Amino acid sequence: MFTLYTTPLSANGRKPLALAVELGLEPEIRHVNVYRGEGRKAEFRAISPLGKIPVLVDGSLTLSESNAILIYLAERHGGSRLWSDEPRARAEILRWLFWEASAWQPALSALLAPCVGHRLLPDVVPAPSSPPDWRDPAIAPLLALLDDELAGREFLCGSALTIADLSVAGMTTYFRHAGLPSRDWPALSRWIGRIESLDAWRASADPVWA
Repeated sequence: MFTLYTTPLSANGRKPLALAVELGLEPEIRHVNVYRGEGRKAEFRAISPLGKIPVLVDGSLTLSESNAILIYLAERHGGSRLWSDEPRARAEILRWLFWEASAWQPALSALLAPCVGHRLLPDVVPAPSSPPDWRDPAIAPLLALLDDELAGREFLCGSALTIADLSVAGMTTYFRHAGLPSRDWPALSRWIGRIESLDAWRASADPVWA
């Protein structure tokens, strides 16, 4: 079985943990608290030169980037679950993975950095002077896009859970703490509720974000 170097404190780190549970896999988990400097240790840098998590090691394969790990695990262990061999369906899943990495995560990382940083490192990062502005033009259109896409469907790619959902859901790890106004994006909020009800999502949670 493979090894995951990760931490559920991180949105990216949580994704492969949740997928492993969803697929019934039992990898070796090595917790690396990058927020406390563990990513800078020489032994970790040997497998992750940039000191980032998550990292998967499976035999001779060492793989970084959370979305790449999701694809690898889904293809190797998931069969037709959470992924697809059909080109159009697979392209739709990939569209969300690329969107998550290029738009969703960068915008949310900037918006939530003060409150997330203070929660993780209260002795280093000062408390934010104001709550996140969810109407910020850098994030509001992305929230609206998700809300529109999820209206009338259960998951991002239709009626079934895919790795697209686990990818985009990663950053929602912080939403409860950050105070997303659910009434403003009802379809998105219902989807978050469906994700949070998954056994795999609960199993991958860290109490810090409860």
